[in-house]
Amino acid sequence: MKQESRYSRRWPQTDAEVSRRDFVRCCAACGLGLALCPAFAAHLIAGQGKKNASPPGQPSLKETLFWEPAGEGRVKCTTCPNHCVRDEGGTSLCNARINKGGKLYSLTYGKPCYLDADPLTKNPLYHVAPGAEAIGIATAGCNLSCKYCQNWSISQVGPGKTTNIELSPADAVAKAKERKLKWITFSYTEPTVYLEYALEIARLAKESGIKVATSTSGYICEKPLEKLMENVDAFSVTLKGYTPEFYRNVCGGNIDDVWKSIKSIAGAGKWMEIVTLIVPGMNDADDGLKSLAASVAKVSVDIPLHFPRFAPAFKLQHLQQAPVAMLERARSIAMKEGLKYVYLSLSGHEAANSYCPGCKKIIIERAAFKVLKNNIKDGRCGGCSYKIPGLWAT
Repeated sequence: MKQESRYSRRWPQTDAEVSRRDFVRCCAACGLGLALCPAFAAHLIAGQGKKNASPPGQPSLKETLFWEPAGEGRVKCTTCPNHCVRDEGGTSLCNARINKGGKLYSLTYGKPCYLDADPLTKNPLYHVAPGAEAIGIATAGCNLSCKYCQNWSISQVGPGKTTNIELSPADAVAKAKERKLKWITFSYTEPTVYLEYALEIARLAKESGIKVATSTSGYICEKPLEKLMENVDAFSVTLKGYTPEFYRNVCGGNIDDVWKSIKSIAGAGKWMEIVTLIVPGMNDADDGLKSLAASVAKVSVDIPLHFPRFAPAFKLQHLQQAPVAMLERARSIAMKEGLKYVYLSLSGHEAANSYCPGCKKIIIERAAFKVLKNNIKDGRCGGCSYKIPGLWAT
């Protein structure tokens, strides 16, 4: 596949093509307040880091961990399956790495464009420390180009086009300590593209007794993933579809690489929850959803599977919002395949709650990102003592 075709699928970087007003409308459709939207974090973030925060166009540089020479001054990135090969001065598809002097450097190290306290439920992680908040961190860039991305304003551009702050890994951990938070999360964009920054934050967090969770597409190579798993406690993996065609045409990736990551995370004994956004008319076929759920169940029937609600956004603004009935049907299909914990990210819907597979009673009741009731005692149902998988310590 030619490089140009990959770029052509990336989100346009001009306000003329998609306005801020469009993004606000998308957020409203999803039921999100503006304070929770990364696109608006740029107006707030400067006060959270050092006063000499770099303006757009002045990213930092740090040599990346996973790359190799490609001859004649070119470099090949081996962090993700894109395996970008770049000449001098060339940037990767994720917009977060650059060839400088025959070496590959990160443009995002210590330069987050999002920093705020978020509930873990938002990742979504429903079986991790119910009610707990975390310091959420994201930098610009992503190694996929999903046409429905809600966070296009920071994921589909490089750090030269976002408002960033200077925040060292040690400062990030200090932020969590200041807020007396026991978790740090990487979300909104893809931690694979700021891997070196995420790794150092996770290492320092572990030394300080702070746990780390990450939201990821799972589109990452084996060795970088192994490195990431060393100090990350929980993973929220977005399994975007069930066919190679959907991944290639809608997301710009390869489904096989994602499944490799899912199996590796499970094999390492790490806690993992899977998220699939159902796009009407694209990945909503019953047979496909059945295949997806069956494949997840083969890894483990205890893996929670989330179906958030699609809202028109990005390059797919012409589509309708996903009907609730579509999500309910998907949940029914998944549970028939043996999955014990299947969730719909719909505030007030019964499927947003956790139920005990033993006694069938509610064990965690939720409203939006809030936990209203928690009846899990020492990892077991408070009613019948059925063991509920997860990381329950808050």
